[in-house]
Amino acid sequence: MMEEELKDIWGELKDVWRNSSQSEKIELQMSGLLAELKSKVSQFEKDSIKKDIKMIKSSTSQFEKDSIKRDVTNITTSIRKIIQYFKKKKE
Repeated sequence: MMEEELKDIWGELKDVWRNSSQSEKIELQMSGLLAELKSKVSQFEKDSIKKDIKMIKSSTSQFEKDSIKRDVTNITTSIRKIIQYFKKKKE
């Protein structure tokens, strides 16, 4: 359920992004930045990051997972409010 909510929220954010007057310029800049970042990360660094993520996931307590879930819910709620604000402002 949480994953589906995040997909919905990202979809709404993408809609707001696409409707922005500066979206094309921003997308070009972001694409360039992402390409530059990817080109500077070595395979060793990528493998190291994957290893670190696995270690973090395996050593995270249930309390921490619940705390993260609660934080994501709060962030999700805030993002929805922001999206609603921009939709109302646009009308």
